[in-house]
Amino acid sequence: MTDAAPKKILVIRSAARILNATLESLKAEYPNSRITLLAPCTWVESGEPHPLIDEVMSLKASGRMSVLNLGMKNFRILRRCKFDLAVSLYNIDHGLGYSNIDLIGWIIKPKKLRGYNARIAYQELSSSSLLKKILLEKSTLLLVVVNMLTTVILFASITLGFAGEFLFRKIFPAASKKGTV
Repeated sequence: MTDAAPKKILVIRSAARILNATLESLKAEYPNSRITLLAPCTWVESGEPHPLIDEVMSLKASGRMSVLNLGMKNFRILRRCKFDLAVSLYNIDHGLGYSNIDLIGWIIKPKKLRGYNARIAYQELSSSSLLKKILLEKSTLLLVVVNMLTTVILFASITLGFAGEFLFRKIFPAASKKGTV
């Protein structure tokens, strides 16, 4: 992005409790900006208009906000808007667990992408930092799956070992049992 202040800002609302503070921070930093809010349909239907929001877009799917729930129609609309800045909201300081929200911001190709945390501090997100974040989040799940598979393999190996020993003893009984007088 050039030195010019963003004129079009997309706020991807996933963390409700920091929405007001983030909007106030953005308007203080960029007073002449136009803010569009992308929110789940349940929030849009129940929410009241916010004085700092110029436009609200609804994610039609209920449940978790993700690229898959965005839909092609919303994707095209958001892409055509050519946002200068996209902002992801996090309920936690490090923002881990929110890569699905960051990915929405990244695929619409804004000039700049930020993540705001619960302290209203932000971090600039690049393609490489987003990839790192995704790998960190998904690798935890991967480690759990690998751990489970390893446990199953070890359990199966031990069970087969006991079964093999049982069969071996049945087929080849010990010489001491043959009758010694």
